[in-house]
Amino acid sequence: MKKKILALAVSGGLAAAPMGAMAAPEVYGLIDIGLESYSDSDGVGSEIFAGLNSVGSNSDDRDFALSNGLQSRIGVRGSEELDVADLTASYNMEFSVDVLDEDGGTASGDLGTRLGWVALGSDWGKVKVGSQWQALYEFGGWNTHRTDVHGYGSYYYTTGNLSNSQAFGFRQDSAISYEYGSAWGHSDPFAAQVTLGIGEGTADGNNGTVQNEEGITSLQAAFQYSIDQRISVNAVYATEFNSYDTTVGYANTTAGALNQEPSLYNVGGRWSVTDALELGVNYTNVDLDDAGDNNVDSIALASFMDFGNGLSGHLGVAQASDDRADERDMDLNVYGYIKQKLSDRTDIRLELETADYDDSEDGSLQGGTATIALVALQHNF
Repeated sequence: MKKKILALAVSGGLAAAPMGAMAAPEVYGLIDIGLESYSDSDGVGSEIFAGLNSVGSNSDDRDFALSNGLQSRIGVRGSEELDVADLTASYNMEFSVDVLDEDGGTASGDLGTRLGWVALGSDWGKVKVGSQWQALYEFGGWNTHRTDVHGYGSYYYTTGNLSNSQAFGFRQDSAISYEYGSAWGHSDPFAAQVTLGIGEGTADGNNGTVQNEEGITSLQAAFQYSIDQRISVNAVYATEFNSYDTTVGYANTTAGALNQEPSLYNVGGRWSVTDALELGVNYTNVDLDDAGDNNVDSIALASFMDFGNGLSGHLGVAQASDDRADERDMDLNVYGYIKQKLSDRTDIRLELETADYDDSEDGSLQGGTATIALVALQHNF
């Protein structure tokens, strides 16, 4: 019923739009389904997805599982040139669909919002409001992490210490951003972005839900400078303003512990050595703003290769560490893929990732190795 309502709403809205005043909306999407094998006999792989949107999830106890880890999706986007100050209005709505669930949705049995924003822009840049990609990934993570599902172990190791929708560093809810240029390639000599998170931050405690007291709950600032469409260097700073009513006791949390403001900085770059080979580096550090003044950091090196005839590859290696005595260091994280295009819209790929962890300093957590392999078929439309 919900899918029928969505289809009617979209088709009705498009039919009612004054087509002469705007470009025809673009409907797009992809279906991605893989067969996934996960091994973690040591119980250490917290930073490797153990099967996102897999049937019954995935675990070390299962030989393999089907995976919709990339999140099959459908979206609509478009733009309109306005007769006011050379402005252009644009929008994007994108929804995830769990194609392995007959309910056709996320864990709640419904379509899940991945992106949902409107924007106004011109030569001076673009102001965007809504759920959108984070600068943290566009300006930082893209340097060294381009696998579709697996290969983000060291990236999650650091960015997972942020909270609300900033956690794990991909898309951000409830945000207002200003962007100038694009950081996805080398083509823009200069690109920058400032993003404010608005009204996020809740904590479920013994006395109910307490809302963050501040209107602005996070800040991200990023820039990139590109040279000769070959070399790009970039940096990102992200911080949170987690101001809660600290007089309330929280379940499993010391009163006032949520009044922390972790901050992250990321520096890195990419070098297109040839048209077929690109190298990247990324360093990330998170100041946890805790009583022990602890930090978490990671460094990653990666290569991206075009072998010709539709065959491409990605190979990365990373390490990560945590100052806290009761947390494990990631001694080695190796990841990558081989992808073969079958047509302009369809490809098949093999993804591999392994992560090796040390024992924690205080001996409370044992080290070990986790590995995952995924064979997937993707079709874009």
